[in-house]
Amino acid sequence: MTMLKEIDSRALELTIISAESLSLKGKHFGKKKAYAVVKTQHGDQLATRMDPENGVYPSWNHKLSIHMPMREPFFTLEVRCNNSDDHAIGSVRVPVSDFTAVYFPCNYLHFLSYRLRDRYGERNGIINLSVKVKQQQPTTSTAYSSSPVTAAMGKGQLGGVPVGKQY
Repeated sequence: MTMLKEIDSRALELTIISAESLSLKGKHFGKKKAYAVVKTQHGDQLATRMDPENGVYPSWNHKLSIHMPMREPFFTLEVRCNNSDDHAIGSVRVPVSDFTAVYFPCNYLHFLSYRLRDRYGERNGIINLSVKVKQQQPTTSTAYSSSPVTAAMGKGQLGGVPVGKQY
C-alpha cells in the first residue's frame, strides 16, 4: 500500500451499500458470494465482505476509508464473484468530480448509483454507494499564526483583511 502525505491527498469515507440485477455470462448466478473492491490508480485496494445470501441483489452496507491523491480523477469499483475463477462481474470508474465540486462542503454525504459494465462493455447491474469527503484537520504552523493578517484580526473574526488597516 502506498503511503501519501495528507496535504497531497483527500480522505474519503465510502459506504458500499448494495448492487442490483447482477448476472454472470448473461445468466443470473443465484447464491454466489459477491463482494465489492475499491481500487485507486496509485495501487490501493479495499474490499467489502462477501454476501452469501442475496445473490443478484447483494447488500454490504460496508464502510471503507481511503486516501486518494488530489490529482487522481477517478477510482474504480468492481463487483466480484467468489467462485473458482474469482472474476469481476462488473466495474465502473467513479469520477471524483461527482462529489468534490467547489459548491459541496466537506463532510457532505453523497448517495450515488452507477451502471456496472462487464469486461465486454455490456451492462451488468447497478452499484449503490455513499461518499463523504472528510475534512482535513488543519495543521498549525508558526508562519501562519504569526502572519500580520491573522495577528491583526480580533477574536471571533472569520478571516480576510480588516478594512482600513495597511500592511
